[in-house]
Amino acid sequence: MTDIGWGIIGCGDVADRKVAAAFKRIEGARLVAVMRRNAEAAKDFAERHGAALATTDAGEVINHPDVNIVYIATPPAHHLEYALMVAAAGKACLVEKPAGRSLEELTRMREAFDAAGAPLYVSYYRRHLPRFLKVKEILQSGLLGEVSTLTYQMSKPAKTRDWKLDVAMSGGGHFYDLSGHMLDLFDDWFGPLEFAGGAARNVLPAHVAEDVVALTFTTASGLVGSAHWNFAASHTRDELVIEGIRGRIVLSGTSVDKPVRVEVNPKAMIRVSQSKSERVISEIKQRMGIRIQETHTFADVPTPHQPLLAQINAELLEGRTSDDNINAALRTAGIVDRVLGDYYGGRHGAFWTRPLSFNSLQAQASRRNAGPIPEQHRLTAEQLDQFERDGYLGPFTCEGAWDQLVVPVKKGRQRHMEEADVLEVSTDPSIVRRVAQVMGRSNISLFKTRFVVKLPHSKTEVAWHQDSGARNGGYTEDGKPVPTVVVWLALDDVDRSNACVEVIPGTQTRLVGDAQMRIRAELVEKGVLTQEDLDRAVPMNLKKGEFFLFHAWVLHGSGANLTDRRRAGLNVRFAPTGYECDDDFVYMPIECGEVPSSDRIFRTEPWAA
Repeated sequence: MTDIGWGIIGCGDVADRKVAAAFKRIEGARLVAVMRRNAEAAKDFAERHGAALATTDAGEVINHPDVNIVYIATPPAHHLEYALMVAAAGKACLVEKPAGRSLEELTRMREAFDAAGAPLYVSYYRRHLPRFLKVKEILQSGLLGEVSTLTYQMSKPAKTRDWKLDVAMSGGGHFYDLSGHMLDLFDDWFGPLEFAGGAARNVLPAHVAEDVVALTFTTASGLVGSAHWNFAASHTRDELVIEGIRGRIVLSGTSVDKPVRVEVNPKAMIRVSQSKSERVISEIKQRMGIRIQETHTFADVPTPHQPLLAQINAELLEGRTSDDNINAALRTAGIVDRVLGDYYGGRHGAFWTRPLSFNSLQAQASRRNAGPIPEQHRLTAEQLDQFERDGYLGPFTCEGAWDQLVVPVKKGRQRHMEEADVLEVSTDPSIVRRVAQVMGRSNISLFKTRFVVKLPHSKTEVAWHQDSGARNGGYTEDGKPVPTVVVWLALDDVDRSNACVEVIPGTQTRLVGDAQMRIRAELVEKGVLTQEDLDRAVPMNLKKGEFFLFHAWVLHGSGANLTDRRRAGLNVRFAPTGYECDDDFVYMPIECGEVPSSDRIFRTEPWAA
């Protein structure tokens, strides 16, 4: 064999920036075939990187006669499927890290390739780069003396719109995606890591993946390691410190080209000096309190995968294979699964299909509302009849920590997706269980929150309107608007003088005027509402910490706040499960225990047919 033919499945950003160009620089390697679901994108990739075949069919790449090894660079959800296809074809395979969605999936890949007699690799490439080889060289030189501790900290501001936070697609959150690089380096420098403990937590309600992870480990040499990842931080940080009894190494953990700083205690250098001059210099620096420091710099690495690809290519050309890479990858996957296991309620099987078993904020909100409804939250038959007749009910007392909420100066939308305290109040059982009962549903979905604030002497009025359709629950496939239930929680004492919400009882059964115009529908100006209608309006007077429920279609509005008092509230909206029809929102499912079934919120003219 004079060269090795490579195929790529998944021609995305990683393959484009870090891999494809490397093949032109590796002797005996050539890119033969590429696959991407978008045909035009696959063709463009192939033309730029010199591949003969561009296709949307992974099988064409795998079974191409000139392809000897396939690089799988898709999201992890597809790693196992494609890897098993490659193993069945008896070809070598390189899988992008983290290689599947769990240790279990990676183990299945390993077993398939062992059975096929073909090598399997995972793309942990950093241990092959000059910067990290230098760290290994320093450690092995003995310069630091016995290495006692390793401390690593990665912090990044929140990034909530990312497929890597879709556990079904990625297998976890940003920690699952990125931590393997560092753990693989630690494994290379110090040998297999022994898991000593850890914890994972979700702090951003917008998704169910882990945001914050702490991990401790030991090694056979006695090193104690501590690593923390925070993907909901206020600032960025990426720092690794390796401490020995004579000195330490300080570096940015994931960078492939930033400097590596070595600091050595002068007293320790006296001990290891190899000449009289070295010893004298060290003694002088010790007396002056000067630390001995050396900084190693590194060139830019345009294609970071290249050294790993070159090693794999050479092994295949020479007909030799090593299990070192896959064994290390399995050890890393094992550590990751251990630290994430409790958070995900176990990582066996299709764990991503069981989100309510996670320890996410969303799952916690659902779990605390499950089970029988306690007496203090149970609505009477008379109250349920009143809601169906009038379209509103209350006041009730919120038992959540509403008084801890930070109220914005003006409107604040969808804060339950960003702030855990807003989600906790919005899903407090004193609220959710009552909403579930008026809906007549054991499962409901939270989909919208906003702070509604009128500052003192605000002349702003909210015209009479009904909330339906787009951005208020959406429409079913047959065009019917989805009825929803709104909670209005007072964060100040509110009454008519400072612009409390007012409702017109019984108006939820039909939509009037141009409902899609909402507050701009001009229902009074166009004569849709008469003075007689307005005279029936009921002010929702509330003490702070109280709330009322109303059908989103009941006519409601509020006047100007001409007082010296602020009027602030939290508006929370729920839809019945199965009617998550508004694409502008993320729906959070909540289990509500044993609720008698009813269609009372659907008993309206639009749903009568």
